[in-house]
Parts: sequence; C-alpha cells; structure tokens
Amino acid sequence: METQKMNKQMSDLLRKAFENNKYEWRTIRGVSKETGLKEDDVRNYIKSHGDEVVKSSARNAEGETLYTSRKSYRERSSLGMRLSSILRNRGA
Repeated sequence: METQKMNKQMSDLLRKAFENNKYEWRTIRGVSKETGLKEDDVRNYIKSHGDEVVKSSARNAEGETLYTSRKSYRERSSLGMRLSSILRNRGA
C-alpha cells in the first residue's frame, strides 16, 4: 500500500510540473529539477502516461525533446495548430 501512495505522490508531482503555467513546453531535465525526481522517473512517467503528455516535434536550443501536458496543450494551442500537428504526425 505504501508503494501505491508513493506512486500517486510522484504522479501528482509530475502532472503538476507538466501543467506549470510558467512553461509552455518542458524538458525532462527541467521537470526533474522542479520535482526533485530522477530523470528516469520522469521518462517512466511519460511512457506510462502517454495519454496525458504531448511530445513536441520541435526541440530546444540544446537539442532536448520538449513535452507538455495534454491539458496545457489544449488550453494554449489553437484549433488550427492542433489540426496541423495531427496531419504532420500521420506522415502524409
């Protein structure tokens, strides 16, 4: 039971970090720094919560992959941007 509580706390921390209004997109490194969790924990969260996390097609200046929560993505992007993203990801 203690492990479930720990996993829930980690998930809550990570969800909050991905939804942080200070940032439009987040790196694994940035989320790790904000939460105090290991980068591997952040990667595992992204893998297991793919329905909640959006991966950007762009990278930051250091070449790191960028992520945001699906909720934040919906709130910040226009319908046109989301449709364009869908079409790009289909490999048309």
